[in-house]
Amino acid sequence: MGVHIETARFHGSSWVGFSPLREAYRDVQLTLEFKPEGGEGVLLVSGENDDLSGDFMAAVLVGAYVEFRWDCGSGAGSVRSPEAVTLGEWNRLTVYRHRWDVWLQLNDGHHVQGRSEGLFSRITFREPLYVGGSNNLTSLAPRLGVTDGLRGCVRRLQVNDHVYRFRRSDPLREPNLSADYAALDGWGITECIGDACSEVECQHGGKCVASTPPPPTALHNQSSHTTPTPPPFFAPPTPTPTCLCPLGYSGEYCEKQLNLEVPSFNGSSHLVFPALGGSVLSWLEVELVFRAASTEGVLLYEGHRSDGTGDFIALTIAQAHVLFTIDLGSGVLTLRSEYPIRPGVWHWARVSRTGRRAWLYVDDQPVVSGLTPGGFTMLSLSHPLYLGGVPPTSATQPILPAALPFTGCVQKLALNGRPVHLVSGAVSGSNVASCDHPCSQRPCDNGGVCDPHGASYSCRCPLGFKDAHCQSRVVTQAATPSFSGRSFLKYDDPEILKRVSGDKLHLWLRFRSEAPDGLLMWAGEGHITSSLGGLLGPPPGDSLTLGLQDGRLSLSYNLGSGFAHLTYNNTGRLDDGQWHTVRLSRYEREARVWVDGGEVGVVLAPGDLVQLNLDSALFIGGREVTPRSSGSMPGLRGCVADLTLATDYHVDLITQAAAGQNIDYC
Repeated sequence: MGVHIETARFHGSSWVGFSPLREAYRDVQLTLEFKPEGGEGVLLVSGENDDLSGDFMAAVLVGAYVEFRWDCGSGAGSVRSPEAVTLGEWNRLTVYRHRWDVWLQLNDGHHVQGRSEGLFSRITFREPLYVGGSNNLTSLAPRLGVTDGLRGCVRRLQVNDHVYRFRRSDPLREPNLSADYAALDGWGITECIGDACSEVECQHGGKCVASTPPPPTALHNQSSHTTPTPPPFFAPPTPTPTCLCPLGYSGEYCEKQLNLEVPSFNGSSHLVFPALGGSVLSWLEVELVFRAASTEGVLLYEGHRSDGTGDFIALTIAQAHVLFTIDLGSGVLTLRSEYPIRPGVWHWARVSRTGRRAWLYVDDQPVVSGLTPGGFTMLSLSHPLYLGGVPPTSATQPILPAALPFTGCVQKLALNGRPVHLVSGAVSGSNVASCDHPCSQRPCDNGGVCDPHGASYSCRCPLGFKDAHCQSRVVTQAATPSFSGRSFLKYDDPEILKRVSGDKLHLWLRFRSEAPDGLLMWAGEGHITSSLGGLLGPPPGDSLTLGLQDGRLSLSYNLGSGFAHLTYNNTGRLDDGQWHTVRLSRYEREARVWVDGGEVGVVLAPGDLVQLNLDSALFIGGREVTPRSSGSMPGLRGCVADLTLATDYHVDLITQAAAGQNIDYC
């Protein structure tokens, strides 16, 4: 006698078998209510033979969409729901089949219709009706298109006006329950524990989910000569409700507010970022600074298909080694760090990929590189980017060398040279706590921003404050700003921007520098470039960069048809700590540069476009985000004074700045 079950929960390898369908060879009308936890799996299947050769019908989840497949013996048919299922919520599937034709509706969505091939219009059902999976799922995969059973719950199945029950027939307890519509056999079925959350109230928008112990062992009918007493048909575990807390909150009921400067992941945590999409078709760079608590875990993953096949990238830890795995659609390449990492220690990893060639850098270890197999060279990623692991409720279920979620802390993520704010840049996340890092104690006063550097940190101070913790107020009598290499001044006044953009520019400024490389000025609508034109990502839009490289003045600009580059060599080195004067004049494609009254340097932009279009601010001395990747220009270490635009418009560098950071005075 089995345990009473009303709503069945399936675990990916579970199934329930019922008697073969009766009087359904020509017409079938079925309703199924289910709550999926993943986007792949078998909902129900039945047919003429156990390998689905010949007649069959099945409902499956593929990429979070419902597909109904059937064959009357002379050719298959298939229909797919126009809408995706809602993971973690109850969905209703309605299917009506009349001979060759099938009508399908998911929830209250649109009806879809399909027709099978061939002359035959009847389906013979000799095999059991399986729900949630099958006892022979491996052999059915070619017909069904999926390799796993359902992960989730089913609370109602009705076929041709008959309601099926997820328990064995017991004439003494339920005389009205026919054996035809009661379970005959099953594997790993438990009671759905959605109601376990009814007494739990998660605060601040947290979501309650129920966790269970591993599913029970196989539960087959035993032959009559078997002497041991069979186990119960179903053995529901005790449900354990858990609150999944949104970003910024933690605790048993998400009652604690956190300062998430450096996020911590506990094995059930993750952060979700927008898909990289077309920005990585031919070029990709990912940089991560992390501290692992174990020797296994998924650091980062993004794919193109929900079943884990096709294009994807993954940064994982396996047996304490960092692995970068990539598939361009024609085969998998896995790069493995030469030496293991140490748990509890901050590590730096960077992966770079151009075409089929990929590189893996970990700390100061030797670089590892390789070529992806096959002939494909483009990377297509359309699903969200996951950091710290892929939750089991996600429609995306990857196939990775490491299956465990990451445990530890992440202090930096940079994509294609652009640092991503780990909290405000995330679309969503769950169970992310605060790492035990100095930045979590908010050491920067007066609105300063804490930048973690391994186990240490530095403060980015707002305009008007300085020192290690932004506690000292800057005296503003002098109007000549000093830049530390991590500083910038930002201007978004339309009067300033219109004098920089358009088809002409006249600029005059003075500066002094203590370093051979440093950004003097940037304006545009793309990434910063070095004077050598090294891009920090996909090709940018219009931009103008003026700075120092190797002690020489460097000009780079793009009007939309390609970059023009000029290195001014008509004077000595300019990183001598002395004041120097720069004059820049541009009319349409041609630019002219003078330094300290020396001979003119001339450069001509390629193409036919003549306008510099701006959708960003003008930056002096650095930028809000200055990537540290190869090819970038660091911030200036020195001073800037006397900026004049359009021959007569003098910019007060301090009072007209919209924002600034780490500014002192010369």
